[in-house]
Amino acid sequence: MEIRQTRPDPARRIAGSGRRHSATREMLLRMVEAQSVPVSTAALTAASGLHENTVRGHLEQLRADGYLRREREVSTGRGRPAWLWRAVNPEPVNAYAGLASALADTLARSGVDPVARARDAGRAWGAELAAARARDGRPAREEVVDVMREQGFAPTDAADVVLLRRCPLIEAAARHPDIVCAVHQGMIDGILRARGSDEQSTLVPFTAPGVCTLHLRAAG
Repeated sequence: MEIRQTRPDPARRIAGSGRRHSATREMLLRMVEAQSVPVSTAALTAASGLHENTVRGHLEQLRADGYLRREREVSTGRGRPAWLWRAVNPEPVNAYAGLASALADTLARSGVDPVARARDAGRAWGAELAAARARDGRPAREEVVDVMREQGFAPTDAADVVLLRRCPLIEAAARHPDIVCAVHQGMIDGILRARGSDEQSTLVPFTAPGVCTLHLRAAG
């Protein structure tokens, strides 16, 4: 039987050893690169579904190889502050990310049904995004995928679901997952409604390491 050799993914960067990153290490690097603010080990652990020691080991090696730098979190009480991670060469990040993170923190402190308010804010935002785009007759689903791509989610349309392979708000999502996901769920609903679509959307966070799943289906 012929044994085929698999070639390494050329998109993976090179480690200090000269070998290409494993898929896991490259995934964590891309997660950090997509953030508008420094991100904690705990947030990356929650988003990736990996063990914290595994995540920490990859981050330390990425720092040793020059891909990441770290800084101490501002102390808010007793105990040593956590390390925060930042990419040496971050990807361009949509300006909305920092604002959405601040919004999530504000809503979480409001105490008045923050999830519902987050969803309403997302719907208004989605409607504004749709209004700013040209109506070219494409299906609303395609427009949702385009917007998610522009906002930094790296979507892949897999016919039955849309896989969001990157989250630009990992730190905020780790602190307030219900609120952050409600904003994004509302944004999607706002785009669909603005385009007159009756499709129903369901956003399921972290269905696989570093991946959220968006279900879009016809009503009824």
